[in-house]
Amino acid sequence: MKKWTVVMLVLTLFAFSGSSVFAHDRGSNDDKYDQQKQSCNQTAYLLNQVLLKTKNEKSRALLTSLIASFKAQCATDSSANSQNTQKVTDDKNALAIQFLLQDNANNVTLPVILPLRGKNGSSITWTSSNPLVLSNDGLNLKRQPQADVAVDLTAVLKFNNATATKTFRVIVKGTYPQLTDAQRVAKDKDALAIEFGGSDNGGSVTQPFKSLPAKGANGSKVTWTSMSPSIISSDGKTVNRPANGNGDLNVVLTALIQSGGATEFKIFTVTVKQQLPAPQRVAADKAALQIDFGGSDSSGRVTRPLDGLPSRGVNGSSITWVSSSPGVLSSDGKTLHRPASNNADIAVYMTAIIISGTSSDTKIFNLTVKREFNSPEKVAADKTDLGIAYKSGDSSASVTQSVGLPTKGYYGSTIVWYSGNASVLSNSGAVHRPAHGQGDVKVTLTAVISNSGSADVRSFTVTVKQQ
Repeated sequence: MKKWTVVMLVLTLFAFSGSSVFAHDRGSNDDKYDQQKQSCNQTAYLLNQVLLKTKNEKSRALLTSLIASFKAQCATDSSANSQNTQKVTDDKNALAIQFLLQDNANNVTLPVILPLRGKNGSSITWTSSNPLVLSNDGLNLKRQPQADVAVDLTAVLKFNNATATKTFRVIVKGTYPQLTDAQRVAKDKDALAIEFGGSDNGGSVTQPFKSLPAKGANGSKVTWTSMSPSIISSDGKTVNRPANGNGDLNVVLTALIQSGGATEFKIFTVTVKQQLPAPQRVAADKAALQIDFGGSDSSGRVTRPLDGLPSRGVNGSSITWVSSSPGVLSSDGKTLHRPASNNADIAVYMTAIIISGTSSDTKIFNLTVKREFNSPEKVAADKTDLGIAYKSGDSSASVTQSVGLPTKGYYGSTIVWYSGNASVLSNSGAVHRPAHGQGDVKVTLTAVISNSGSADVRSFTVTVKQQ
């Protein structure tokens, strides 16, 4: 084959394939690299076919040299493309928005700093989904009156021919009228209540209070004072009942509610019941005695240590506990050794010895300690136990503060949360209450519970109260 014929063939092949081999500016990075690799392989194949048909040694040497140069150029381009992609990927992974002062993604009240270059040299351009609220460069912020606004900030990273995108969602807080100190105190006074222990109420106090709130739902400081601290302490943690025969006692508790210069008082009168005679005390404490199980456990399903074995009855009897199988469940209930997953459940008897003076009695609890769970059972147990942690005064029907959303179940499941309205209640539990007059908002929180390939979901609906 003539030398000029070989050269013409080579030039023809390059003209045929060059537009695809060396075009890097269209499509995604992966598509472009795949097209380039395919074109390189196709062209190399065609050149080798020409080489097989070429008999002239000088022409073969020239063609062989051209093929080697072509393959080297393809390899160089491929290596450079791979390095460019890695740099862009690394810069994308490291990219973050810088917030000012106490701001964060769920609470933007000031301009944000948007990086324009990655650590590996990628150029970064930003686009705001709502530039009238937060500009493309992040430096101009216009908060809306009485309304939070979700804004997506999208970054496009580029290094030579490699590109990537990354989107951040931020909540630009609205401007809301603030409660005055007097309004805050008045609201907290109206909502303030004593949390009684057990089945107690204001007319029958037999044990310490569950809680005396130190802070109102709207932020007021609450200070408690007992008018009879020898009967009920000012923190409500100690209750000394009158001896049997001395009669019940009324105790006045005063709550001082303060915010700034505003002050209010709220007075509670409770009745502390006198103690019972020893036999009645033992009988009453036996009747009221219960084991405090952990999580969603019960007497027929013990999977974790007991939360509490009372050492004293609500009427004053002393209580001692004995386990029939301390190697499985200790007598204090704090240590539990469950059977292996391939073994049977174990029955354990917990005996309570109740004593007051010369009177005594026993109460036996029959418990079933469950074998270790497999993955689906762990998911089911963590789903059953799952709950939202509310701040003092809040509940599912009235959310005014951030909520706690567990990310790990007791039995090891991973929990991921999704909010149906992230601008009001975020995936992490941050609360952005609607402005006064906009009305309360119901939000559905969905938890995805997973463990070693098994998964399930559980949803909760809560009401976020307007300001």
